[in-house]
Amino acid sequence: MRPLFQTIKMSSPLLLAREAAWRIRKRLIKRSILAQIEKQTFPVTFRNIPYYKPDTSTFSRTSRELLIDFANQVCEGRFPFLAYGTADLGQRPRWNVDFISGSDWPLIPLENRDYVRLDGSDVKVPFELSRLQFLPILGKAHLLTGEVRYREAAKDLLTHWIQSNPVRMGVNWTIAMEGALRGMSICFLLNLLSPFSREEQQWLATVTQSLVQHLLYIEANIEFSHLSTSNHYLSDIVGLYCLSVFLDGKGMAARRREYRWRIEAEMAKQVYEDGGDYEASTGYQVLVTQLFTTALLLMRSDGSAPASPAFVGRLRMMFRFINTVASRSGELPQVGDCDDGRTELLIDDLRQMIHSPVSERNSLRVPHLLGLGQRVFGEGAGAGDDAAWYGLTDAAAIPNSESQMHPGSAHAIRVLPKSGIGILQNGSAELLFFAIPNGIFGKGSHTHNDKLSFVLRLGGREVICDSGTGCYTRDIAIRNRFRSTTAHNTLLIDGVEQNRIFPGPIGLFALGDEAAVSQIQEGREARGGFLRASHAGYSSLGVLHTRTIRVVDGESAFAIEDQLDGHLVHDFELNLQLAPNLSAEVHAAKDGILCRILGDRQVQLTVDGPPGLQGSVQPSLVSTTYGATVPASKLRFRGRAAVPTRITTLISWTEGAATTIGQNSSARESKIRDAVATGVCQS
Repeated sequence: MRPLFQTIKMSSPLLLAREAAWRIRKRLIKRSILAQIEKQTFPVTFRNIPYYKPDTSTFSRTSRELLIDFANQVCEGRFPFLAYGTADLGQRPRWNVDFISGSDWPLIPLENRDYVRLDGSDVKVPFELSRLQFLPILGKAHLLTGEVRYREAAKDLLTHWIQSNPVRMGVNWTIAMEGALRGMSICFLLNLLSPFSREEQQWLATVTQSLVQHLLYIEANIEFSHLSTSNHYLSDIVGLYCLSVFLDGKGMAARRREYRWRIEAEMAKQVYEDGGDYEASTGYQVLVTQLFTTALLLMRSDGSAPASPAFVGRLRMMFRFINTVASRSGELPQVGDCDDGRTELLIDDLRQMIHSPVSERNSLRVPHLLGLGQRVFGEGAGAGDDAAWYGLTDAAAIPNSESQMHPGSAHAIRVLPKSGIGILQNGSAELLFFAIPNGIFGKGSHTHNDKLSFVLRLGGREVICDSGTGCYTRDIAIRNRFRSTTAHNTLLIDGVEQNRIFPGPIGLFALGDEAAVSQIQEGREARGGFLRASHAGYSSLGVLHTRTIRVVDGESAFAIEDQLDGHLVHDFELNLQLAPNLSAEVHAAKDGILCRILGDRQVQLTVDGPPGLQGSVQPSLVSTTYGATVPASKLRFRGRAAVPTRITTLISWTEGAATTIGQNSSARESKIRDAVATGVCQS
């Protein structure tokens, strides 16, 4: 949560008045709902709708094996996680423990402010376990094999969770979002295990009562605000819609209508026209896309009126956003915060948890999520095993968005204007340029100081990458390190952050809103296309940073120009984060500083700027799954100059197998510089 004074400063008096009235009303509503929870029994039954419609004969052998391997581990008391590996927690886990640090939370009523303790613990660990997203996997394994042990393991674990976590007691009843995601997991399990025998009816009645408690608890603690809404509120209302769809009883039909309407309203509010989520994060793009997809599948299964065309069209754009930004293997760059959040675990997740070492996992490797979207909308023949659980088997080709391509150009330029992302294609290379507005119109908590940063892919693999997230509450220093300007591939001026990072616990989910970005300008020059944007994060220093990225026709090269306009003398620092397992060499050269990145195909950079420019290779860290980091290297260039000034970075690479660039590099770079200079004069 950002500091209150910042939120007040950014809000109108009318909005603040509405928020004050809502908070008073919310307290009264909460008191009334909690009184209902105390009654402990509710005249509600489980309503089994056709959410899953699997034809088990269509699943691939690989997907079957992954599901069964995962289920076997859970049956043995071993719980796989993306970032933490497989934790041996036993068949009666301690649900309120951070098993990484060993810290636990007492089984007493806790407010949401009480779960962050800054003692080296991370509440995300018990939260992740208590989302119970392993339960539907056990249900699927039961359906695939017919083995009763998976059914019994799921029932026993759920019974143990309910008995160990009385409603409103302990850390797992502190945030409505956690209750919502858990409630969905339980509903999905019941759907997979249905129908139930006579002997199971008492167990089903106990679980149904827990589901009603979840619903009421979420309503009592709903994370709505007139000042801003985020993935938390969206999780709340999708969870409430799911619970009301799967429950029959007084008030449930009205809830279905209400929460369905709210979901469609949040789609229009939280998602830009180009499909980007407004929290400025690719990680939350994945979670929010899953949430809206789950809502759409529930709407279809409920049998009521179809979702509105506007909702369906915007969800389609969300998948097209992911497809545009992802590599050809379905991997998104780490931009902004990412905590690996899911609505349901897909084959993408299981494959990594079962087969990949933690150091090689990437929570934004999502080809099966893309395949699900393609099957939902009949727009492609992507990976379909997850989609087949919902009876989605038809597919066609994905159409290209011609408005985002330059007709007749050998190089594609695609721009997502509202989201602030541009992609330049040059042969096997892609450069993704980020001029992303601060999240939720400046009120967001998942923004990083990554204005005008970029990611470079070569042959579908990242060479220059984003650093990722690291962690949230376990370590304030690590949290701020991964959000900082120096963790991103952009310029730092006079050691000042693009957006202010607030010190101490209050700043964990807060940034200032200084770095307003311009919309990406797209253009063509005689020798190639370019993207350009600027940001105002250094206006307090009297400096404007503008970055232009060019692709030069006929050359395997990009040119990056950082223009600093303003006055006085300033220190500057340019950092370029290398992907793990890549090494680099830095040498002084006639035209600046020469760097060679060694890998499958050699990449060469030449950085030219004011006199006295210095370059070095520095140790660094990269995080591609929440809570885990791996060693890496980054290139750092430092200098001091009177402004205005310009720093130019030329990036070139070999196409095909690894060879040495050095032989004719001087003549080649001279040619590229001439082409770039021509473009500069024309633009």
